[in-house]
Order: sequence, then C-alpha cells, then structure tokens
Amino acid sequence: MVSKQKIRRKLAQADFTDDVMFELVMSQLEICRKFLKAVLPQLDFTKIKVVDQSYLKTDYLSKAGRLDIHCTDAYGNQFDIELQMTNEHNVAQRAKYYHALMTNHMLTAGENYQSLKETYVIFLCPFNPLITEQQRAVGHYQMISEEGDYLNDGTHTLILNASGDWEGVSDELKGIFQLVLRQPASFGQLGAQIMDKIDEIKHSKTGGRKYMELTGAFWQDVREAGIKIGERRNKSVAPQAVWGAFLVG
Repeated sequence: MVSKQKIRRKLAQADFTDDVMFELVMSQLEICRKFLKAVLPQLDFTKIKVVDQSYLKTDYLSKAGRLDIHCTDAYGNQFDIELQMTNEHNVAQRAKYYHALMTNHMLTAGENYQSLKETYVIFLCPFNPLITEQQRAVGHYQMISEEGDYLNDGTHTLILNASGDWEGVSDELKGIFQLVLRQPASFGQLGAQIMDKIDEIKHSKTGGRKYMELTGAFWQDVREAGIKIGERRNKSVAPQAVWGAFLVG
C-alpha cells in the first residue's frame, strides 16, 4: 500500500491535470455547470446533477466503466467529461464505449427506443488525439452518412484540444486550456475559480481527507485491474508498478 506521505506529496504537487484533483474540482456543481455551458452554450444547464467517478456495468463479465465526471441535466441528457493527458490512440473507441455505458440504463423494459436521451462524451486533452492534421481546438462529432446526412442517433463526441488553434474559442475555454497545458489561467473567470478551488482543497482538512480517500479508491482500482490482467495472462502482475506510474503522473 502506498504511504500517506507519498499521497500528501502528490496532493502538494497536484494541479488541474491530476486525476483526483480534476474529479474533486469538476464535481463541484457550479464549476461543472459553467464548464458545460462554455462547451455547449446552446444547451440549458440550469439544473444538473453531478455523479463523480461513476461505475457503470452491464453484467459481471463486462468491463467496468469509470467516467471521470458523469452528470445529467433536467431533461435526462447525460454528459461524460474525460481528462485525457496521455495519447493512447483510442479516443474514438473509448467514446463508443462511454456512450454505450450511459445509454445502457436509460430505458426500462418495454420502453420505446425513441425515449432515449442525448449522450455527450467530452474529451479534454493537451494534444490532438485524432489521426488528422486538423488542429482546431474544439471538435463536435456526430454520426453522419457518406452523403452528409446526420443519423440523429443522439450521440455527441466533443474533443477539446488545448494545443489546437484557439481562434473563435471563448475566454472561459481558453482559461481551461491554459490549465490543461499546466499554465496559470489568465483568460476568463472559470480558470481562476478552478485555481482558487484547488488551493482551497490543498489547504483544508476536509479537502485533504477527500483527496486521500479518492486516491485510495484509485489504488484499489489499480490493484483489482492488475489481478484481473494477471489472471488473463495466467501470471502475476504487480499493481505497484502501475500505481508507481500514477504517482509520477
């Protein structure tokens, strides 16, 4: 088990790009609402419910889904906000899976498929995760035919590329991009609000305790994942190695 001293050092160094700190900050209702409004200004986020670090699973054999920030609006539409700091070249596949996880529990037995609500998966990255030369900062992707007709299946994947071209990007999003690039937020108000919240978490007993608890949960996930991988490969896997990478960041 990782010592409390190591977790405290990680807390002292944590910024917006730290997985646990990201969850603690973005699960704050007002911050989450302002972020979603900055990304999707055409939607109504007057009433939202945030369920941080959701675990969604279809059955005991399926892969457990973990959404960084999962929330719903007053109309039942669902939103997943994912911080992706490392390019694993699987954003499209991850988006497909996250959409499926959110959709899976929307309908009750006998309910019409037309009752399905919209699902939005939002990736926040310091790089362009797509195999394309397109360098725009905000990309909104939907299912479309070769002829250019939209399928209107209600799935939306948004890729926020902080290293892309910021032309036309709102100041609020620019401030978020600065934080993703590990820079002080000088644009808009939301970035500064997030920096203040991070400072508050670091210097409060409640915030520090919550950080320790969530980090412990991360450790448990890594340990269980290591055991499952080891079982599949019919050999032991040391979760400490994975956890060490997590600590280094």
